[in-house]
Amino acid sequence: MISPREATLALVGALRLARFDHQGALFFNATVQGFWNSFWVAVVIAPIYLLELVVRWNYADIPTTAFYYFSVEAIIYVMGWVALPLAMVHVCQVMGWSQRFLIFAVANNWADLVVYALIVPIQIAVSLGLLTGAVMSFMLSVMLIYGLGLSWFVARHTLNISAIAATGVVALSIVLNFIMRYWGAVLMSTNPPI
Repeated sequence: MISPREATLALVGALRLARFDHQGALFFNATVQGFWNSFWVAVVIAPIYLLELVVRWNYADIPTTAFYYFSVEAIIYVMGWVALPLAMVHVCQVMGWSQRFLIFAVANNWADLVVYALIVPIQIAVSLGLLTGAVMSFMLSVMLIYGLGLSWFVARHTLNISAIAATGVVALSIVLNFIMRYWGAVLMSTNPPI
């Protein structure tokens, strides 16, 4: 269980990283226990993410049962939290970054809290039809650029790697996310019977 002090320090670190302050990385517990504790972020975000799924279910035409929809989304959510760390364990071993893996993984998980807190309300507004057209495209584009920029910044400064290598880490994240979303779309399109 994560202590209130560790959570508070990590939140401060995440907010500093969110402002592109590399000193934010100093606030994280870069130990094996800190690594596991950082997955509490997924637990904190889960209700907000669930709210977005419920809104999407109610306002979008989703061609499957509620149970199937929420089951697939839950699997994708969990995979989204474990795929990059699992891949990065191997990348860090191959590239000689293993000593910096824990700080990267912990900082990346906590930075995701900031990105989710910003993007989910926008996605809910889109699902409700409150954001449409050019405003919707602009807001989603800004959040996409910000999220990718933050991921790049975290990789660059926690792993102490070059800009090109950090771009490769972000590209890996994008590919993994695409694979999971594609797999989810394929599962949703199977439309199992009720």
